[in-house]
Amino acid sequence: MKTAKYSCKQELTMGISTSQATPKATPKCGYKLELTTVTLLISSPQEPKIKRINYDIPLNLPFPRNPNFAGRKEEIMAIDKYFSKCFLESASSRTPAICALTGTGGMGKTQTALEYAYTCREKNNLTAVFWVSAATEENIQTSFVNIMQRIVEEQARVSWPESAPDYKAIAHSLGIPGLVDKGGRVSFDPGIIDNIRSALFSWLNMPGNSKWLLIFDNADDLTIGIEKYFPTRGGGGVLVTSRRPEFSHCAEQLDLDGLDRESSTNLLLHLAQLQHPTEYDRRHATAVVEKLGFMPLAISHAGCFIHKMNISVNEYLRYYEKAFKEAQSQVPNLGWAYRNETALTTWEVSFLAVQHQDEEAASLLLSCSYLNRNEIFERLWEDGQSDVGAQIKQKSKFSLLASYSLINRSQPGAFSIHPVVHEWARERVNSADRFQYIRGALRVIRRTLLQKPLLQSKGRWDAGEERRIMAHAMVLCGYLDTEFIQHELRTHQQDTIGAINSVASVLHSQSRYGEALQQYQKVLNWQKRVLGENHPETLATARVMASILDRQGRYGDALEQYQKILASRKALNGQQFGYDIVSDDDPAALDLIHSMATSLYNLGRYNEALKHFQEALVGKEKVLGKYHSSTLLTLNNVAAILSEQGQLDEAMKQYQMVLACQENSPHRDEQSILTTTNNIASVLNKQGRFDESLEYHRKSLAGMEKVLDPNHVSIFSTTRDIASVLSNQGKYAEALEWYYKALNGFERTLGPDHPRTLTVAGQIASVFKSQGLYDEALKQYRRTLTSQEQWLGQQHPSTLQTIHNMGSVLRHQQKYNEALEQYQIALTGREKLLGENHPDTIATIYETGIVLHSQKKYADALQSFYRALASFEALGQGHSSTSIGTADVIERIALVFVSQEKYKEALKWCSRALETREKTLGKDHPLTITAAETVAACKKTIFYQKGCIIT
Repeated sequence: MKTAKYSCKQELTMGISTSQATPKATPKCGYKLELTTVTLLISSPQEPKIKRINYDIPLNLPFPRNPNFAGRKEEIMAIDKYFSKCFLESASSRTPAICALTGTGGMGKTQTALEYAYTCREKNNLTAVFWVSAATEENIQTSFVNIMQRIVEEQARVSWPESAPDYKAIAHSLGIPGLVDKGGRVSFDPGIIDNIRSALFSWLNMPGNSKWLLIFDNADDLTIGIEKYFPTRGGGGVLVTSRRPEFSHCAEQLDLDGLDRESSTNLLLHLAQLQHPTEYDRRHATAVVEKLGFMPLAISHAGCFIHKMNISVNEYLRYYEKAFKEAQSQVPNLGWAYRNETALTTWEVSFLAVQHQDEEAASLLLSCSYLNRNEIFERLWEDGQSDVGAQIKQKSKFSLLASYSLINRSQPGAFSIHPVVHEWARERVNSADRFQYIRGALRVIRRTLLQKPLLQSKGRWDAGEERRIMAHAMVLCGYLDTEFIQHELRTHQQDTIGAINSVASVLHSQSRYGEALQQYQKVLNWQKRVLGENHPETLATARVMASILDRQGRYGDALEQYQKILASRKALNGQQFGYDIVSDDDPAALDLIHSMATSLYNLGRYNEALKHFQEALVGKEKVLGKYHSSTLLTLNNVAAILSEQGQLDEAMKQYQMVLACQENSPHRDEQSILTTTNNIASVLNKQGRFDESLEYHRKSLAGMEKVLDPNHVSIFSTTRDIASVLSNQGKYAEALEWYYKALNGFERTLGPDHPRTLTVAGQIASVFKSQGLYDEALKQYRRTLTSQEQWLGQQHPSTLQTIHNMGSVLRHQQKYNEALEQYQIALTGREKLLGENHPDTIATIYETGIVLHSQKKYADALQSFYRALASFEALGQGHSSTSIGTADVIERIALVFVSQEKYKEALKWCSRALETREKTLGKDHPLTITAAETVAACKKTIFYQKGCIIT
């Protein structure tokens, strides 16, 4: 019988079936399958195509052309001169020209870019001008999705002018298959942004498409790595506006200073709406713009103020001087690089005017300074119950702020705030007063998140809406410092903690685990202090945090947290009922025991995990019943452990028991039945019964394709499992075909950096390795490592597995010193994270010994093998790594003695390996037969050695 080269280790979950868990693959001796990243979009020849790609996109900028724009003629001419050639040449022969407008906030960079966009569209006959809000990475990603949405809509209009568009054909032609729904809407899912970006870049680089302009506005945060959002091929232009001067290394940089004196004076008089200014007015206007440092934004504020207050230009100077003195006495030092006192005073004048008319409007602006400054929707302040009069009153606050140019109403029902005004508004508040404005912002976010279910039911909430809300939430969370939290603790601000909890919950649902933990920790601290450590709400938060630790691969920390929660439940029972034990009638306690077992499983402590699962199973059968989904989940996980321990027959019995219960359940669930069928197929794969395994997998896949959405992850998981069986059969070409199908599905639905996507990419790399394509495999591992370190962290088990796998490839390439370096990094991390006796840790120790043996460092090699053997034996009999891995280590020890020509010692270890093989695999297993042949050869060598014939 041919044995499987790899066996898929089924990950346990706390509330979902194994088909929804992040898959792991573990070959014999405790190795896991290697991970890597492969980004590949496959378009089948049968997929529908459109005849011609449309490049002509009507102009639709987020801001109308500014009729008050003044000056900047020389700057616009310089930009046009720089871009003019790139609009004329072939896209395929060039890289895009990049120009950056830089300068202090308020100098009119955005307005200059906007004016150039309108004039350039007409002058150069551009086919497309796109605007990207670049203040945050989420804004950039949202803009890219919106751009692709416009491209899709225009393609539909051109290709199907009189009939219903085929959006599937459009999606495939644009390189985003599966990302456009039947109504033509492009997915907002953050996991597929790389696909959106690649498709947009491909569209910009298509032959003949060179007359395009891409504008990145307010690219001030350079930590997001904005360059990865710049197209690298094509004949168009990229225009960037930024307060940062660091773009000179990648772009033609044009620094904007203040306007010239004449343009500044004319702008002020125009905005003040002085129809026939006298020479006296012009003289005072010149004095005003000089005080304002010729800054366009400050001049705009001053002009609006003069008109709104119906005062003369000369009177404004008196207002300005008064506000300047008051501002300097009240506003703390900002300590920012772009401070300009004249501009600050201008905004202070406008702010005081607003405050005089409506204090609530002024407070609203200050609260908004703690939100994302872009896409602030006025409906955030709707409570859903206000009457028309209250709504009009609320709208008037925004109108008042807009009338003084403190906000910019860029689209109906939404506004933005200039970045410098945004920062000024936040910094003008004294430290002691800022808490009320932070609390106001939190209140808005919490109310919106609590309305999410209602808004979803009305079709007013989608991934795009959630992205916008969370962009505000994450900016806000940056200001929830220790001082603020301590203040809220002292004053028992329950609404504040509720808001933070809501934000944490959404972050959790988005798999942003690190950020979610930070916010949950703030909630937990408050609950411990106000409610007590053993309060049910406190324990519930701690429970969620433990599950996140599990998701992060911090299994030891998660286990410790579960144990603490269980101890707290005992204490709680003691307080309420007079006994300090956890009853098996307590569903919450059973859930904790199940979760502890999951952590133990992930730590490789299978015997302990099995004990806890069986304890949970007994309780669940009693409390919930034999057919309850939670009971069957625990029974399923018992079977998974038995499979990992090499008890394949017993595991098969358990899975068949689960299947029987599912089929006879009054609440029959076809998806669960198909998942269990797939698990049975995985056991058959481990048993080397490949044809039967494929039959079950294909049956499961066919059923899933009937009852599930075509993009359901379970379909892609089963596709991956079929590829695994084919790989074990040595059918590598066919296996790769199936792996790529699974990879494309996971990338499309989960994103290229999701753990499941990386798992499949790693399995593809394992095929490369089996084919001897070591350079290709190593290249894939390095790509994967970059993604894992960014998204999972350097100490995540999957990251360490990739490092281990890199060492394995280097070992096969006989690059022993480099291999040892990678093994040492992996070993250090695994010992710290998983412990010395975890199968993954042992695997690294074992392979280190192989390298040392190859280097003829026999003493060091034996030390590694002895250590691995001791750890294997510590895991206990029946462990899968013990049943096969122990014999492998023993045989390696024998080989070291053979290399040293110590044949008697070698015979002793060979015989021990044979006994282990016979006991665990049976006498007829191929590995057992090989072990028997090794013993015979060793005896023969000793015989000849005694006869003075050395072989």
